[in-house]
Amino acid sequence: IIHEGAEKSVAETCFPMKIALGHIYNLVRDKEIDYIFLPSVINVKKKAAGMTDSFVCPYSQSLPYTSRAAVDYDAYGVEVLDPHVYFQYGHKHRMKAFGEFAERFGKSSGELSRALKAGEAALERFEKSASERGKEVLAELPDDTYALVIVSRSYNGCDPGANLEIPRKLLEMGVLSIPMDFLPLDEVELSEDWWNMYWRYGQQILSSAEIIAEDKRLYPVYITNFGCGPDSFITPFFQDRLGGKPCLVIEVDEHSADAGMITRCEAFLDSIESTRGGKYEPGRPLRSLTYDRSTERTMLLPNMSIHAHGLAAAFRACGVPAEVLPEPDEETLIHGRRWTSGKECFPAVVTTGDMVKFVSRPDFDRDKYAFFMGGSGGPCRFGQYSALQRMVLDDTGYPDVPIYAPNQAGRFFGDTKLIGKRFLRTAWQSMVAMDMIMKARLELKPYEANAGETEAVLIEYRDEIVAAVESRRGLVPVLEAAAERFSGIEIDRSEEKPVIGVTGEFYVRTNDFSNQNVIEQIEALGGEVWIAPVFEWFLYRNVRRDMRARVDSDWWLRLKNSLMDRVMRRDEHAYAQPFGDLLRNAFEPSSEAVLEMASPYIHRSFEGEGVMTVGKAVDFADKGLSGVVTIMPFTCMPGTVSHAIMRLVKKDKGGIPTLNMVYDGSEQATALTRLEAFMYSAREHMRSHPRTADREPTHH
Repeated sequence: IIHEGAEKSVAETCFPMKIALGHIYNLVRDKEIDYIFLPSVINVKKKAAGMTDSFVCPYSQSLPYTSRAAVDYDAYGVEVLDPHVYFQYGHKHRMKAFGEFAERFGKSSGELSRALKAGEAALERFEKSASERGKEVLAELPDDTYALVIVSRSYNGCDPGANLEIPRKLLEMGVLSIPMDFLPLDEVELSEDWWNMYWRYGQQILSSAEIIAEDKRLYPVYITNFGCGPDSFITPFFQDRLGGKPCLVIEVDEHSADAGMITRCEAFLDSIESTRGGKYEPGRPLRSLTYDRSTERTMLLPNMSIHAHGLAAAFRACGVPAEVLPEPDEETLIHGRRWTSGKECFPAVVTTGDMVKFVSRPDFDRDKYAFFMGGSGGPCRFGQYSALQRMVLDDTGYPDVPIYAPNQAGRFFGDTKLIGKRFLRTAWQSMVAMDMIMKARLELKPYEANAGETEAVLIEYRDEIVAAVESRRGLVPVLEAAAERFSGIEIDRSEEKPVIGVTGEFYVRTNDFSNQNVIEQIEALGGEVWIAPVFEWFLYRNVRRDMRARVDSDWWLRLKNSLMDRVMRRDEHAYAQPFGDLLRNAFEPSSEAVLEMASPYIHRSFEGEGVMTVGKAVDFADKGLSGVVTIMPFTCMPGTVSHAIMRLVKKDKGGIPTLNMVYDGSEQATALTRLEAFMYSAREHMRSHPRTADREPTHH
């Protein structure tokens, strides 16, 4: 099963996903079935009302979509039944989610309701019995002995194939092990530190840390797996919460073997015996959103791209001093890798390294600066960056240096008010303006007659936009002047070049250092690049915010969000207009249109960059581009999902060449070879699929 799953999946996906795909493939291949039931479960009941959300991880959510890319259901005559379900919202929502499913099999709403209630009651009985049994075991456990708690997700802790039967092996060593779910987790009130722990199992794991830290008889064995995105952040949070208590972390994958695991377990038991009776300090409090406007600290922004300069100008326009951090470099990676585990996503490593590099400067003034970091309500790891970075700044001796991390979910409007009422629109306008001059640079540079001229105009008007934003002048005249200036560049289009669409993870696709200058590499190999704009993410966040507010029946948030979205789209159109006659790619489809393009492959309920990556790839293919490159950090969950689904996009779009580029900061000996082979395929595709209408500028 593991072998089949590994063959059918993509390498970066997590070990349980490989097992699941192996199970599915063997089932479909070997059994005569008509249907397979693979619901996309988005979230479950929150641990506390004040928490951002209670997601299951993106891999679990996307199982019905990635399985279609791995298993040819049509070849076996099998239909996938994949309702998308928010279990957080109770019986009424479940009736709606499963309604079509029940109707399909001739069941009435009454029968569906009774079936759901029976399932809900069965789950409640199980959870109650597990908790009661756990209390019995803890009550009978003598003070002079100890037990191990298996801390894990259920598919790791309870599946003997996934955990190499570690619980049984521990029992054979004479040590009792207790599943995490048998602890009284619901009795633990997570502190305000974890209001944004938006994964349900993360909430449970951190609750178990509180119990284990306070009970001298309990020690944790944390079973995780290769490629588990949430655990890459939750594990250090968990260990910190233990306050120094010994903890064994075991990571399993398809290559794991018994011998090494047994040796590690034996060594851990020895460490427990040698440290029992010691006192442990509780974990430190975390406060990431600690910026105080009255302190007049200078806000330091990650140097993602030219857009960071526009955002810094928006801060200054609202009266907040702001600077863009120096560009990432090899020193960034040295610091980032030192202060992270290496399992986090690559943008977390880079942005953390930039923070540490800056505070390490001899002239750094701890009373003068604050760091800016974007925030999110999940389900991908981005929303956990600031919590990890708060720990890093504390550990490097700067607990007093604030991190301002406005959350882009329901708390978005409140968090950004701290800067000022004008900040949101000013920041947005700077982003769109930077995207427009970047579009011009991408379309013109491959054809410039005088090398370097296009890049010089880009920098010139980057600075003009910054000056206009900071002084609160209108940007349309600046963009009109920029368009005229770009129009004056001497162009040689005697050789047709394959146009390559670039999409993927928001940070790495845009940051030249992180993607090892992939755009310039494509251009050096004779291509022209169109890239998904930075502003795409902010318009998509509006759609997401509205989608969740609708489910939550938060009509006031929906109204505010709708008004903001209308203004933002109007700005976007106005700023694209000056470039309409110059560029073929001046105008972008709406987020709703991109989601619709993705819908044959992945449902919009799967929130995050994965669905936008797929939709934008379809958009590029439909516009007649010659190839699509998707960019992702190593083990990026949305990126891994879109990577798998791109197989289907390629198949449906006439075999358009696709290339998935994965980055982790390491030099890749094969990267250039892969790009060269891809560009050859793109050139051949261009010759066999000539573009016509899209050669002229198109208005949308």
